Amino acid sequence: MKIIIVTLGSLGDNYPFVNIGVALQKMGHDVCFLGCDWFKDVITKAGLTYYSVFSEEDADKVSKLPELWQAETARSVMVNHVYSPAAIPTFEFIEKNYVPGNTVLVSPTWIFGARFAQEKLQIPLLTVHLAPYAFQNLMEERREALDSVLYEPLNNLGKKLDINLRKKNLYGWLNSPTKICGLFPDWFACPDHERVADTVLTGFPIPKEVPIVQLPDELESFLNQGEKPIVFTPGTGMRQAADFFNTSVEACDMLGKRGVLLSPFEEHIPSNLPDSVCYFKYVPLDALLYRSSALVYHGGIGTCAQALKAGIPHLVMPMAFDQFDNAARLKSLVVGNQISREEYIPLTVAESLNKLINSKSVEKQCSAIARKFKEEDPLNKVCNIIDIL
Repeated sequence: MKIIIVTLGSLGDNYPFVNIGVALQKMGHDVCFLGCDWFKDVITKAGLTYYSVFSEEDADKVSKLPELWQAETARSVMVNHVYSPAAIPTFEFIEKNYVPGNTVLVSPTWIFGARFAQEKLQIPLLTVHLAPYAFQNLMEERREALDSVLYEPLNNLGKKLDINLRKKNLYGWLNSPTKICGLFPDWFACPDHERVADTVLTGFPIPKEVPIVQLPDELESFLNQGEKPIVFTPGTGMRQAADFFNTSVEACDMLGKRGVLLSPFEEHIPSNLPDSVCYFKYVPLDALLYRSSALVYHGGIGTCAQALKAGIPHLVMPMAFDQFDNAARLKSLVVGNQISREEYIPLTVAESLNKLINSKSVEKQCSAIARKFKEEDPLNKVCNIIDIL
């Protein structure tokens, strides 16, 4: 069977779909991956066939927009500057390459081109929700706000593709009539309240085993020289992170702790780091977090899942999208805490981390949740769903 996977967003948004694609390919399916050129290397190194629907240049421009990192404007930025421009290239690729009766589409809700292709070409589509927050958007009280953002771009695209859309509940329309899947476990969400009809929860789609990864020699040496460090990352696309990293270094100094800073953008990193703190543009989190004492980050669901699997505490500074909801869930699970951007100052960060790292109840709960990952087989569940569509 031909499987066309389409996703846009951060590195954490891409990894779950890469893992699914690799698992499907091992089952013998013909898998192709449509996405953003920023993550082409990650996708192709996993052995998947990649096609671009959003350029690196355009992604770079969007990432520099301050509005992308504000809760009130982030969704509009993504709809108008990412999801809409990628819709026609996505639709055209699917229309040209699908095999009637032998093709399945897999994508998140916001991949407009995949949903239009399902509607016009009648191809089975699995809508994938990476986080519980996506299901909350289906609630009636949120529809008006979402429809106001979606109405103009979706209807303009519909006219170009000769598809008439309903005027109400456009977000609901974006969810596939074929099947909906939540890529998180029921212990993380509250399925009785947030699931919709004919929805399956699979668990976080990350491999059970920690991969054998050759870490950079400098990082390997650093890790071996002292106690486990705290990892700090505001997300792979965050372009206004200088204050975050300056504060993080000062908080480490106050705590007397070691730190690892992660960001593709070196200009955000303080120029003279102490010996107790090191910086890398990129390190695979699944290999690093097992050797760390805590993670401070933005609350993205992909990064969240990796830290839960590693069994370490979370300190979350949410900025937009599902991050606030994920942070609240981590707090209720007693594995982390939340700090606002305004509160992210050295003393507050140091105090918050000190409480998390030294809490016996947090340590116990982190270990208990990490064990759950050994009991689940989410990738197999997702593949089986796709296999029967």
